[in-house]
Amino acid sequence: MGNARNTRRLIPSLSTEYNDSTWKFVFNSSSQDTTVFGTGVGINGDLYLFVSDSRYSSADYMLCLTSNGDVRWKMYIESVPRMINVGVSNIVSDRENNILFYTSSWADSGSYMAKMCRVFYPQTRHPAQECVNIAKLFVSFLSPLALNTKANILMTTVNENVPAAFNATTFEMIWSNLEMMGSDPSADYKNDPLTGDVYWIGGDDNMRKMNSTGTRLFENDTNSGGNRQFALDSRRQKMVRAWQNLSDHEWPLIVSAWDVGSTELREQWQWKNTVINSTNNDCTPPVIDDLYGFTYFVNLPYAIALDTNSGYRKWQTQLITNDEINQLDLVSECIAFNGQKRIIYVLVKSTKVSSTLFLVAVHADTGKILRRMEVLQKATNGEEYKKLTIPFCPILIGNELVYISWLSGDYPELVPLTVVGMPQLS
Repeated sequence: MGNARNTRRLIPSLSTEYNDSTWKFVFNSSSQDTTVFGTGVGINGDLYLFVSDSRYSSADYMLCLTSNGDVRWKMYIESVPRMINVGVSNIVSDRENNILFYTSSWADSGSYMAKMCRVFYPQTRHPAQECVNIAKLFVSFLSPLALNTKANILMTTVNENVPAAFNATTFEMIWSNLEMMGSDPSADYKNDPLTGDVYWIGGDDNMRKMNSTGTRLFENDTNSGGNRQFALDSRRQKMVRAWQNLSDHEWPLIVSAWDVGSTELREQWQWKNTVINSTNNDCTPPVIDDLYGFTYFVNLPYAIALDTNSGYRKWQTQLITNDEINQLDLVSECIAFNGQKRIIYVLVKSTKVSSTLFLVAVHADTGKILRRMEVLQKATNGEEYKKLTIPFCPILIGNELVYISWLSGDYPELVPLTVVGMPQLS
């Protein structure tokens, strides 16, 4: 599963040997404005990310951090002579075979090249990589990459706007669909782990369903209103997405569910936000609990749970006060869900005060607020942090650890990346 700004969020099943401490790692020497996109997680809980030593290169090497904040290894990515790196994909982790995948694009003043690569032995201190030159993979933006384990294919884009599938073993291109446009960073697609089918919402707002051979099963307009991220309930064959009705003069927030199990897209229910206020259109992408059949999302100041089958509201909890929203311009862009512990983690940031970034833990079954955890605070000596540029979605590791990262500073100056590891609620 993937979209071009948020890699697949994994909860590894193996022990991470996390020591329950909170730690912080800062990469001061990196421009990082594009390379953070590459963050991924391995089966043992390690964090993988691309780092650049220069603002002129999107990525120079891949770094591996353990769950305790130690550097396990640093590996320079395979380069092209006399070219600079102009883009990388997200890092995909094959948990079954313990292999990482990524793509990179390279260019000079008159030519270009791209590579598809795999990394072996990432859990050791001596990884190895194998790359194949594939010029069609070259893109000038951050291209998404997704692994379909059922069909053994890698989904990505070619020629900047066309989705394509590659054999994950041989890297041979199996198919591409020239009619599917809009494969830009706003596109979102999911692989169904049960059927191997691919669901895609591109820049043209159309939802398409394909099987693993590239045969299109349906295509429908989704009226996405600019928000194309969606959640897939594989067990119930439902897709849930939050969007805005732009034909309504108030542009209300709507959450809809569609039946995607057949050869057409059928909307089954709509939930409409009836509270009209200055923040009612700020909504996180939905997260689905496909075991119990509930959909969770945050529309500040509320966290909301809906029944995926009916759209009926299960609970609604106020996370923050209206005064906090107005004073600090608080927004929430994503949530993370621990299905075993039944806890939802909501990342909240301020667009006005640079030293405000916190997690709110909410019980998934009751909506009860369990704890508010400060991630970024003003220093005790009154020193202000640099401008908070971009926080990235939390990554949960088992029931033990949560990774949180953010950028600070002003591009094109160096834009440091900060990674924090902190314990989840026990």
